[in-house]
Amino acid sequence: MEPGNALYMTAPPMPFYLNGGKDTYAPGKEHPDRYALGVFDMLLVKSGTLRMAEEFRSWDVGAGQALILRPDLHHYAAEPCDVETHFYWIHFYPAGEWREGSDERLPPPPDKESAQTQQVRTGLPLERVYTIALPKHGSLPSPGKTFDALEYLLQSEKQPQSSALWQQQAIFTELIKDLHLGQKRAHDTQAVRLAEQAEAFLKQNYRLPVTNAMLGEALHFHPNYISRCMLKVLGITPIDYLIQYRLEQAKLLLMKTELSVTRIAEEVGFHQSAYFSRRFSRKEGITPLQFRKRFTK
Repeated sequence: MEPGNALYMTAPPMPFYLNGGKDTYAPGKEHPDRYALGVFDMLLVKSGTLRMAEEFRSWDVGAGQALILRPDLHHYAAEPCDVETHFYWIHFYPAGEWREGSDERLPPPPDKESAQTQQVRTGLPLERVYTIALPKHGSLPSPGKTFDALEYLLQSEKQPQSSALWQQQAIFTELIKDLHLGQKRAHDTQAVRLAEQAEAFLKQNYRLPVTNAMLGEALHFHPNYISRCMLKVLGITPIDYLIQYRLEQAKLLLMKTELSVTRIAEEVGFHQSAYFSRRFSRKEGITPLQFRKRFTK
């Protein structure tokens, strides 16, 4: 699963299962047009390919992949199937707030207002309100497990509603959990990769007047997202990392050269020697000159 555009749903309450089914499209057959269906429509392809569109976006949903179509938009077939295609469909809806991420590079921050609304509705403490992230389109984390579960889900339709209700919701909740954890792992992987790229950029350019905007432009991500990734992975923001790395380079120059403190400050990217000395003293507990004396005879 790749990190990408996602649907964010506030819980509790959990999204609930309405109904489902499975279908087979012969070559040339296409999915019907649906206008503001009123429920989320999840399509899970076992074999073949569904070519779907929603408003002005389109996706090829291949074997082992899923697509979630929104309840408030027009969805339709982008093209007819060119091979026999077997797929399942599930209609569901969250009773709580939901939104779609508009920028796949930067997941939306937690919506405090909607969380507070849910707190009032449920009576739960604010920290118990959680946001479920579901991939708009992507590969299923465990296709075999998912399709077996969907068969059980459809078989339960033949049972009395009093018992089917619990089984259906349990199976659906497990499916939602797998999709959410897969989405989370994908973003965690991206966070590590981006933090490492930011670290490498800062090490290579520490002598320059690096800013958050420059870092964002170089890595093609929003500076706030880069900062969150570095904080999560390395425990430090980009600017703090830059300062710490400059100070480490300054220590090497103090030990190995006879350059003046002012010159060393310039060499490592500090353009004011007084500021450099303050930052150095704050970190090491002594001035740059006192540090140098420790390593000279």
